[in-house]
Amino acid sequence: MTTPSKFGRYEIKSELGRGGMATVYRAYDPSFDREVAIKVLPREMLHDPQFRSRFERELKIVAGLEHPAIVPVYDVGNEDGQPYFVMRYMNGGSLSGQIERGPFSLQDAARIISRVAEGLAYAHRKKIVHRDLKPDNILFDDSGDPFISDFGIAKLSEGATGNLTGSGIIGTPAYMSPEQAQGDPIDSRSDVYALGVIAYQMLSGERPYHADTPMGVAIKHITEPVPEILKVMPNLPPEVDSVIKNAMAKDRDQRYTSTVDLAKNLNITAFGQEAATLTPVNGSIRRSEAPTLVPGTPKRSRWIISGGLILAVLAAGFIFRDQIPGLAVPTATSTATSTAVPPTATTIPTETALPTATLVTFAPFCQPDTQQIDVPTVRDTNIDCVQKIPYTTISIPFGATFEVVDPGMTCELVSTREDDQLVSCTGQQLYSYDLKVCSHRPDFPDAGGQCAEGDGFDTANACCMKPPAEDAGCTVYQVDMKSCGG
Repeated sequence: MTTPSKFGRYEIKSELGRGGMATVYRAYDPSFDREVAIKVLPREMLHDPQFRSRFERELKIVAGLEHPAIVPVYDVGNEDGQPYFVMRYMNGGSLSGQIERGPFSLQDAARIISRVAEGLAYAHRKKIVHRDLKPDNILFDDSGDPFISDFGIAKLSEGATGNLTGSGIIGTPAYMSPEQAQGDPIDSRSDVYALGVIAYQMLSGERPYHADTPMGVAIKHITEPVPEILKVMPNLPPEVDSVIKNAMAKDRDQRYTSTVDLAKNLNITAFGQEAATLTPVNGSIRRSEAPTLVPGTPKRSRWIISGGLILAVLAAGFIFRDQIPGLAVPTATSTATSTAVPPTATTIPTETALPTATLVTFAPFCQPDTQQIDVPTVRDTNIDCVQKIPYTTISIPFGATFEVVDPGMTCELVSTREDDQLVSCTGQQLYSYDLKVCSHRPDFPDAGGQCAEGDGFDTANACCMKPPAEDAGCTVYQVDMKSCGG
């Protein structure tokens, strides 16, 4: 796509970034002799009412937010039917770029979190939930002060009739609260959760959850406990772990009630009890030159979701919600207890005296006479699209194994719980594929001298059984891929 030379009076210098619903340019404003950032709805999205509505909604939201920690809007316009708005140009880069340099000191992280928390609390008082808070959306000016940006998917927490994708979910999986990832109603505590994830990442240099796909990360936010940051950064005060776990509690009722509460507790840990009351930050809070690093702490490999990634769920009402319940593991029915009495060896009388022969006696066969393995219960828990790539998540029993039968599909285990496992599969849109799933196969018991060679002895029922067939306890499940458009 060719970069335009001008939008209104603004002279375009370069493209700064391209996301899921907008393109941002660096530009020059000759009227005020200053550099600005211009956010534009791309022409290819002009005829999509959802994208246009979302863009216009963001404009109305940010234009009504005036806070020292939120990127200000200078101007709005329309160039040949293409809407845009003009913001302050933040030339200090993003928080994600800062994190790439390594972990922050506790004091630097607390200062930045405090300023961001105040900006979020201001938005929350305006009944606005950001919903996509992440390091890419925290920008710095040339003095090192952080600003919140990109309210493109922000949601009015009261008076709204629903978000712009019906009952779907949008946001960035790496920073989603469990309720947001499940498509449940959200409030300001979802932003508290995201800020807790950011605090974890600033202090450790890595995200709390890792998976090969965005879907896998979102599922971990729902199902896995909050990781202990002290295992990654053991030199941090123990209180930091408590702050992170309170901010990222799975149950929102167990979280801090506001972003300011989170920041206050982190400040107390960083600076002592006298920092319990937040004061407006004036002047630079530029990062220290030497961040606190723990010698010998390995830096794990990172995969980065681009700033514009939106987990768009197109099927109304069919998302993560109620899609990951505990499944009861099928239990094998015990075989019937045999009441047969083992035969007794006898001597064979003949007219000619013969040596006494002892017959080899075995236990009777079980009924049925083959080891039984239950066929696993398999079901879809979510059918979704991520960046126009279809994903189908499947629940299989705990301990079960799976094998992709068709080469056009790939699957990975994304979560293991007490009762079940979740497998995420992807393939071509509107295709169906076969996935072989087998229940856990118990060890075949030894004959123990009670059964013929190759058979096994069931001690509970005192009977012999043959080994199960090769495909016993297996089923072939059809995995369907939805259409993601385009």
